[in-house]
Amino acid sequence: MNPERWEQLKKIFEAALEKDASGRAAFLDEVCRSDQNLRKEVQVLLDSYGDDSFLEKPAYEAVPDLFQSEAGDTLVGKRIGAYEITGKIGHGGMGIVYLARDTRLDRPVAIKMLAPKYTGNPQFRERLRREARAAARLSHPGIATVYSFEESGDALYIVSEYVQGSPLSKLIENGPVPIPQLIDIAIQISRALAAAHEEGIVHRDLKPENVTRTESGSVKILDFGLARFEPKTDLNSDARLTHSGAFLGTPAYSSPEQLLGSEVDRRTDIFSFGVMLYELATGGHPFGATDSMSTIARILEGDVPDLTQANPAVPKALDRIVRRCLQKKPADRFGNGRELLEELEQLSLGRRKLPDIRPSSTLWWWQFHQACAGFGYYGMLYPMWRVKQWIGGAEGSLYFFPALIAVGVAANLRLHLWFTSRFYASELPDQRRKVSRWIRWADWLFVIMLAISAIRIHTMHAIIATLLMAVAIGSLVAFSLIEPTTTRAAFDRKE
Repeated sequence: MNPERWEQLKKIFEAALEKDASGRAAFLDEVCRSDQNLRKEVQVLLDSYGDDSFLEKPAYEAVPDLFQSEAGDTLVGKRIGAYEITGKIGHGGMGIVYLARDTRLDRPVAIKMLAPKYTGNPQFRERLRREARAAARLSHPGIATVYSFEESGDALYIVSEYVQGSPLSKLIENGPVPIPQLIDIAIQISRALAAAHEEGIVHRDLKPENVTRTESGSVKILDFGLARFEPKTDLNSDARLTHSGAFLGTPAYSSPEQLLGSEVDRRTDIFSFGVMLYELATGGHPFGATDSMSTIARILEGDVPDLTQANPAVPKALDRIVRRCLQKKPADRFGNGRELLEELEQLSLGRRKLPDIRPSSTLWWWQFHQACAGFGYYGMLYPMWRVKQWIGGAEGSLYFFPALIAVGVAANLRLHLWFTSRFYASELPDQRRKVSRWIRWADWLFVIMLAISAIRIHTMHAIIATLLMAVAIGSLVAFSLIEPTTTRAAFDRKE
């Protein structure tokens, strides 16, 4: 679309807005009589328009009364099947999303159902079924889990995992996200996208509001209400998942082909991802303008902005990734989530790779501590085995097997963290959070068993008893004083 045509489209669109809804069709028939493609493009924009900024919501959500149900909030406090409705989360893709309690398993769940006035619409019912089938097909930690698809009378609803956290839009409101955190979020999202694309699923409404970050730092994609599902296809194939002329999505995060109602595939998610990544890096929209129409015009025709100018802290490699995501032509973007993930992981590897393994490297010291502690724990199993033999019987086993459990937990998890830091750096913060308590109680158990064993055998084998007590004291000092210091030095500025 050239600038002249866009100006023509904009003028007709603005003129149509001044007409009554009942008279718009006749107006468009008249002014676009000789150009039906132009009429279609104007109609797409009109279908997307609402009282609020229609850039911030899907086109089919733009009409305010679409989600005004006769039930309103009256379902809150009531029970549907095995679920007690405890609150209203908000409006989803095709209706209302409620917070509920599963009375059978006593857990919170999210329930998405059609607004009552649309329960009789076969098209909306089928769309909800497709969403349930698409999301249920995906088993990935970065995608909210669908538990069941229920039908109670005329009501049709999806029961899914309730993800407690904040949407990325809240994070973006606070300005640019620190680069290590940004890369971690980007890798998590791209992993989930790769899983969806490999199952033949395109999200088509990827935006900050549909991605939630939990307190632990994990990221989950929500709301597959616009997703399209087809049998698995080759990753490099151009699977066509929509028909021309149908626009679905959120304009501010939609690809050019999506805005124009053209056919879309996996690469439309890549464009939306690029917009989100730019916002995370800068706190602003890459094509943002003073009005909605100008923003759409920039998406369709504007140059891809230089990310490093908006945020000098951004690595050049990240700027290249964002630029490729935001290319106008789908063929110029990454072909799917897997290709995108590989590039981001390479970026992560490049940022954390050390040019020299030097004692001054704080990360190296932390890695060194984990490896030494892990192998050192294993080395103490032999003297503990000897203690078992010297004491003998059930008492000897009581000294050995708790120490064995402690070593199995503490040593294995420390080496797991060491390996993760070397080869999957983006997952390290989450892994550290998950295993830190396990390591700590195993450390204490290990020290206690060494000390007790030393006291028990000091009259029989003084040298071994001295060794056990020395290792117990050294381990206590290491994990209570030294390790916290190396951990702060390695990660306080990185996470």
